[in-house]
Amino acid sequence: MENRTGTTALGMAQMTGSGQEKPMSGGNIDFEQVYRRYFRDIYAYVAYRVSGRAAAEDVTSQVFEKALDAWDGYDPERAAVSTWLFTIARNAVSDHFRRLARHGDAELNESAADPQSTDPEAELVNGERRRELSLAMAGLDAREQELLALKFGAALTNRHIAELMEISESNAGTILYRSLRKLKSKLEGGIDDD
Repeated sequence: MENRTGTTALGMAQMTGSGQEKPMSGGNIDFEQVYRRYFRDIYAYVAYRVSGRAAAEDVTSQVFEKALDAWDGYDPERAAVSTWLFTIARNAVSDHFRRLARHGDAELNESAADPQSTDPEAELVNGERRRELSLAMAGLDAREQELLALKFGAALTNRHIAELMEISESNAGTILYRSLRKLKSKLEGGIDDD
C-alpha cells in the first residue's frame, strides 16, 4: 500500500526499520532514497508558502541541492532526516522572500488559470477564493503562516511541527487553532488591514 508520497509501507519499513521515522545518514541510506521519499512533502510545503508553480519548483530544487551538498555532514544524532530537510526548506523559503523584497519583484500567481479547465466560471470562482485566502494569510504573522504551511502544505503532525519550530506540541496545536480561527474570521468578515 502506498502512502501519499508514493512510498510503499514495505519501502518505508526497509528505509526506517519500522513504521516510525528513524534518523538516516549518508552512510546508512542513499540520498536518492531520501529524495524520493521526501520530494512531494517538501514540494507541497514550498508550494503552500510561495506563489506560483515555477517559484515552488525552483525553491524545492534549491532545497535538495543544498541537502545534497550537505549530505555528508548530516548528523542523525541531531535530527531526523525529515526535520533536517524541512529546516533547509524553511530557510530556502525565507531566502526566496528576501530576494523578492531586495529586488522589488512581485510574484506571479500562475495557479490562477488552469489550462486544462473547461469551466471558465469555476476557474474564476476558484481564482477568487485563492486570492481571498492569500490576502487572509498575508494578514497573519510570519509564525502563524509558517505553522499553517507546515500543517496543511506539508501535512505534518503537530509533534513534527513542534520539533521543527522548537516549541512544545501543545503550543503548536494552540497556535494552529488560533491561527485557523483568525483566518476563518478574516474570510467570513472580509479582509481588514489590522
